[in-house]
Order: sequence, then structure tokens, then C-alpha cells
Amino acid sequence: ASADPGLHFNTTMNDWHTCPAAGPIRASNPCSEYMFLDDTACNLASLNLLQFKDAATKRINIGDYEHAVRLWTVVLEISVMMAQFPSRQIAELSYKYRTLGLGYANIGGLLMSSGIPYDSDEGRAIAGALTAIMTGISYATSAEIASELGPFPEFEPNREHMLRVIRNHARAARGDATGYEGLSVNPVPLIHKDCSDPDLITHAVIAWDLALELGEKYGYRNAQTTVIAP
Repeated sequence: ASADPGLHFNTTMNDWHTCPAAGPIRASNPCSEYMFLDDTACNLASLNLLQFKDAATKRINIGDYEHAVRLWTVVLEISVMMAQFPSRQIAELSYKYRTLGLGYANIGGLLMSSGIPYDSDEGRAIAGALTAIMTGISYATSAEIASELGPFPEFEPNREHMLRVIRNHARAARGDATGYEGLSVNPVPLIHKDCSDPDLITHAVIAWDLALELGEKYGYRNAQTTVIAP
């Protein structure tokens, strides 16, 4: 009656699944931001984007934003071992996959305070760039942690699957329209020309190149790192 939860496009969900060797994604949590294996969980943390807006330039302070992403990826990684879980099965699988839930909030406030329509090409490009930076930097940080502590326990059976997903993310950040691997439907890539802050685009591309480079070398400490609650 209320259309809540909404539609799930299960093919697309599983095309971007980092750990299909363990089985398919069948559902999400009730808010629909966390999509992963049954009986897993993640702790959430949201960065308030307005806190990173420079009062003088009216632009995002990218250095501060990336630093916060790195810091909170570490915090959430630590929280995996500190969390309490409702069942033994959820606890065990959460330790095996170490999924995290870093996200952001107030994208609407950021855009509106900048005089940018929420439903506009520019607004979507800015949101896409901020999302790409957050997720790319978070995966890169996860790979750095893996260089010290090792990847999540179930990484090796899923190594090629996860690296394929990361490569596809990197292509989308570069704005590629083709060349994607193993997708039923290609994504809408980041449209560089629509973003009014070219530095956001530059950092988005660099973030995903780094995430891929470090992941190929060290693996990842976490099977997922980011979510955005609707």
C-alpha cells in the first residue's frame, strides 16, 4: 500500500556484488542502503557535507573531506570488533566480511545553500563526484589497512569478483561509457562537464585509481565500505 520498501533490481544488485562466491544478494535492510549477504550487518556513520563547505570559496574543502573519510573508515573498521550483534551467525559473518557503512548527509542542504537546484545536471554531477571521492578513498584506506592487518578473511575466494567491481567503479569515475565488465546494464558514469568544481572530478578519478592500485597489491580489509541511507 505504501510502496515501502521500494523495488529492488536484483540483477544490478548482484552485478555490483563484491562477494558472489559466498552467494547472491537477496535483499536489503529495511531502509535499502545496505545490500549484501544474508545475516551480515554494518555500522553506519554519516559525514555532514555542509561542514566541509568553505565559507570563503563556497566550495568543498576536499582535503578535509578526504581526511574525514580516511579517519572514519578506520573508526568503522575498529567498530566491527567492538559491535554487539543479535545472533551468532550475524557476528561470525560480519567478522568474515567486515562490511562498513560510511555515508554522507545533507547533500540537499549543500546544493541549495550554493544556489544549485537539487534536480539538475550540475547537482547530480556534484553529488556523483562527492560520492566517488568518499567511496574511492574509503576503499583505498581499506586496502592500506589490509597491508598491515591482512584483507577480510573471505577476500581470496572473491578476489577477482571484487577487483572487477572496483575496476567498474573506476571506469564510471573516469566518465567511461563503455568497457564495463560483467554488467547487465551499464551505469550512468560521472559526467565531468556538468560539475562546476573540476577539482572534485580530479580527486574522484585519483581516488578510484588509488583504490584499484592498492587493492590489487594488498586486497581490502572490508568487503564493502560505504552506504548512503535514503
